Amino acid sequence: MKNLFIYGVTGISLLFFNAGEMAYAVDISNNEQYVSKKQYDELKGEMQKLKEQVQLLLQQQSQPPPITATQQPVINQPVQQLPIASQPVKQQEKTDQDIAKLQEEVETLKVKNEAQSDGTTGFLLTGYAYAGYKYGDTSNSGFNVGFNPIFLWKLRDDLIFEGELELELEDDRTHVGLEFAQLSYLLNDYVTIGAGQFLNPSNYFGERLHPTWINKLPDNPLSMLEGTRLQAGSQLGLQVRGGVPLGAMRGEYAFYVSNGPAMNEDGTLRFNDFSNSNNNVAVGGRVGWLPFTGFSLGYGFEVASVDDLNGENLDVITHSVDFNYLQSSKKYLLGRIDINAQYAYRQIDRSSSPTLAFNNQSSGGYAQFAYRPSLSGIPLLVDFESVVRYDWIELPNTPNFYDEQRWTLGLNYYIAASTMLKLAYQFDNKQGALNDNALIVQITSGF
Repeated sequence: MKNLFIYGVTGISLLFFNAGEMAYAVDISNNEQYVSKKQYDELKGEMQKLKEQVQLLLQQQSQPPPITATQQPVINQPVQQLPIASQPVKQQEKTDQDIAKLQEEVETLKVKNEAQSDGTTGFLLTGYAYAGYKYGDTSNSGFNVGFNPIFLWKLRDDLIFEGELELELEDDRTHVGLEFAQLSYLLNDYVTIGAGQFLNPSNYFGERLHPTWINKLPDNPLSMLEGTRLQAGSQLGLQVRGGVPLGAMRGEYAFYVSNGPAMNEDGTLRFNDFSNSNNNVAVGGRVGWLPFTGFSLGYGFEVASVDDLNGENLDVITHSVDFNYLQSSKKYLLGRIDINAQYAYRQIDRSSSPTLAFNNQSSGGYAQFAYRPSLSGIPLLVDFESVVRYDWIELPNTPNFYDEQRWTLGLNYYIAASTMLKLAYQFDNKQGALNDNALIVQITSGF
């Protein structure tokens, strides 16, 4: 209240002083009265005193209020005196010790948690499904369906499990197969180690393009089919793979050791027998070169041995090359082109058995071109894709085998990004056997 009173008195005084000064100035202008030098100096001095009083009051207001009697310390009570410098130092040392102890406890709990973690938080279910119909000139016509769930389990950042089941209807029963089941350890950015059953790295199509929602056509090339297969679809063993930078380019590699194939009575190989009957293993792999985005060129190989019907051990060597190019351009293509090609050659030693005493070499492959005008801006075209594929197989020159060539024309409609309806027609040419032209329809979805 006292301060308010002083401020009030001071403000009123200034107000009256300013008002008097204004009145004086008006009076001078109106009455033209003369003001002496003495009167001017007196007024100036009073103005200066008022300013000093206001400044003093402002300084007093900014200072903390005085300590009252109840706030005074007890005079007779001793107060412990600590050195000004040592007190903050000791407090800082104690704080540092507490932080270090807390960090140690956190690290201990982290290690225990990782050791006891079951990895369920890193689980993902994905896969694909399909249904189709095939009408062939000589083969059995009918509907087919399949479901391939894929299980991904991330136990740690560097430890991953992946597995795929294959469920298909065959005749009057459901066939359940194991497509792959592999545990992978990420050693570093360039090396990954995998163990179990894994897709064959030397077979580019079999490892990366065969799922129905990725494959542009409703069936596989001749060299990938069960009766005329030149390369295994999957391997059971151990693999090491990764990628390496090559300046502005990139390289990739995959090498494996696995159970080898077995030989059938007619001299062909059986890849779905994982028992490794002759105690020999297959060694293979693939190296790839990626000079720029969307382009890859690879070479694959496999060396193995098989036993014929008489128990004679025969060496098997397989070579393969693959080419893949994917490019999108609105200016030049109005969409996307996708080109894939793969060639495989296999040589098996000549057997001394009378039924297998022939030059047992086989080769085959495919070349495929697909175009989708996805960037054309035309609503009726952006979801359609045209596909053309040429594939062939050349088998040993014996009465049990025949060479075959096919042209396949396809038209796909993308219902969604990973769901499409496929329509294809095949022109078949078999040397020494009836041709099997076919119409195939398939709907597939990846999830």
